[in-house]
Amino acid sequence: MNAEPGQTADDRRTPAVCPVAHPAPHYRISRERDVRAVLTDDTTWPSRLGPGLVHAQPGGVLVASDPPLHTRQRALLAPAFRPATVAGLGGSVQELVDSLVDGLAPRGHADLMADLAVPLSMTVTCRMLGAEVEHAPRYWSWVLALAEGLSRPRGSLDHRVAPAYRSFHLHFDAHLRRRRAHLDAGGTPPPDLLTTLMTAEPDGRPLRHAELLGFCQFLLVAGSSTTALLIGNVVHRLLTSPDQLDLVRRDPGLVAAAVEESLRVDAPLRGLFRTAGRATELGDVAIPERAKVLPLLAAANRDPDHWPDPDRFDVTRPPAQLRRHLAFGHGVHYCLGASLARLEATTAVRAVLDRLPGLRPDGEPDRVHAELLNGFERLPVAWRV
Repeated sequence: MNAEPGQTADDRRTPAVCPVAHPAPHYRISRERDVRAVLTDDTTWPSRLGPGLVHAQPGGVLVASDPPLHTRQRALLAPAFRPATVAGLGGSVQELVDSLVDGLAPRGHADLMADLAVPLSMTVTCRMLGAEVEHAPRYWSWVLALAEGLSRPRGSLDHRVAPAYRSFHLHFDAHLRRRRAHLDAGGTPPPDLLTTLMTAEPDGRPLRHAELLGFCQFLLVAGSSTTALLIGNVVHRLLTSPDQLDLVRRDPGLVAAAVEESLRVDAPLRGLFRTAGRATELGDVAIPERAKVLPLLAAANRDPDHWPDPDRFDVTRPPAQLRRHLAFGHGVHYCLGASLARLEATTAVRAVLDRLPGLRPDGEPDRVHAELLNGFERLPVAWRV
């Protein structure tokens, strides 16, 4: 089966035909019930040995930890992502989107990723971390490389991945030290998520410097990459599905449904690795202890046992059905930022459909190279001025 633009064959793997594949050195899981089981069972399929292909030392942050450590870490971030808190960001997100579209509208053409999706998602994340928004393009290059590094075996980091790791750590190490010096000097702490993390004492002690770096890396990658890719994926799907685009244009209330349906068929995150905590079986396939497994979210979201006409992009699916997709994960690792990602995506998609008349593709898009990400690095579009 041929992959669609922006996808790999794994995204369209038919679960009934190949529920568990073993392209060395890991196992790929595509059947919905198996993916859900892996995401739910942190004992059999722990995260503490790392979300990438390389086995990591326990003690990581969030996607690299299990309860009870994960529970304590998640509690630190949860207030910033509560529905009421996210709803309160609606005005600032709308203002940011309007500003970006104001700059685009007179031009008649743009790279939707570089000119809208990336600056939107990166600015929101930078504000949370107190990081310099003007460095957003630089941060984005690190984000894609850091995500790419997750799917690479030890010793195979290429010319883009290894420098990104070094640059991130140097930059955010200095950023954290400046913030710490400011706090220690009695300065007024900025009201951002970084201050929350740096002043928290979840175990009766402040977080270690390495833990803070881990939170920054997680938030930078998870908070920006998937949201930016989601925006590009929704717009691309609509532009290449004229019947669905017509429905959304006639009923703007369907924008939220288009976002959910895009999340289902084009999950921006293909999955994160888990590690077998013991020898077990999945889909009648024996999986040895410490083997790496990759639950394929988009493949699970196309399982015909759970989705009628699963390969069809259909914004009229019942809302309650749409929300059953696994694009944001499942279980204790369900994405904390799901509400914020939905807010940014629906706001951005509504704006481009409302304010860029005759929006259409303007050349071939370029896919991201990171294996675990699904979407576009470049998405050229044009419209009538």
